[in-house]
Amino acid sequence: MTERIEEFRALVSSAIKSGQNGKIKACKSTLREIYAEIKSDPFLLWDDTYVSQVGKAIIMMIHWDLIEDEDENIGLAHLAYLFISKAIEKEESLKPESDKCELFRLRKDRIIIMKSFDDFFVESLQNFYFADHKASDLDTYNEQRKAVLSRLPFMQFSDIYLIEQDYPNLRDDEFLLELANMIEHEQEFTNENLKEAFLLHKILYKHTYEQLKEGELVY
Repeated sequence: MTERIEEFRALVSSAIKSGQNGKIKACKSTLREIYAEIKSDPFLLWDDTYVSQVGKAIIMMIHWDLIEDEDENIGLAHLAYLFISKAIEKEESLKPESDKCELFRLRKDRIIIMKSFDDFFVESLQNFYFADHKASDLDTYNEQRKAVLSRLPFMQFSDIYLIEQDYPNLRDDEFLLELANMIEHEQEFTNENLKEAFLLHKILYKHTYEQLKEGELVY
């Protein structure tokens, strides 16, 4: 492990610890250093187990309005999604030795991103969901946007579904139980919805990765 990676891991750990302890000023100061680092090299911890913690730190950046520009915040939400999804993919590949507690934490963090910043993901999802049917007028655009928004709860619920396979009562987590009940109450959830949600996660992950790799992700 290089010295730079060690320093970055320590920085991320410090920010999360400060945030959890209510030391907001110290946390924001560290988050700004983290932001500068990911601007310089977003893939620094890509293959490191701490990649999900970078995603968590980014969530804190958005929650505390560290960055004022809306487009950059949208990009940061995608970056957090990408890093946490990468960690999920890595942990799932360890089956049957994957850590259920870690997968619970990671999937819950991804649900939080998709729930808290759902509007940030609409345009990306709309671009490839309707790739062959680009909106030619405002009414069509709004209808497509409405259709994509209706899929976002299913993407959240797909992670809840996977958590439920390991923890039938979602570990009595109030946030997850409430969200699951709300989604099930508002919309019927079918196997087809589940399959589509899994596919949308795969496409969003790949789309965001390619954007970041090509330097096209604004954040």
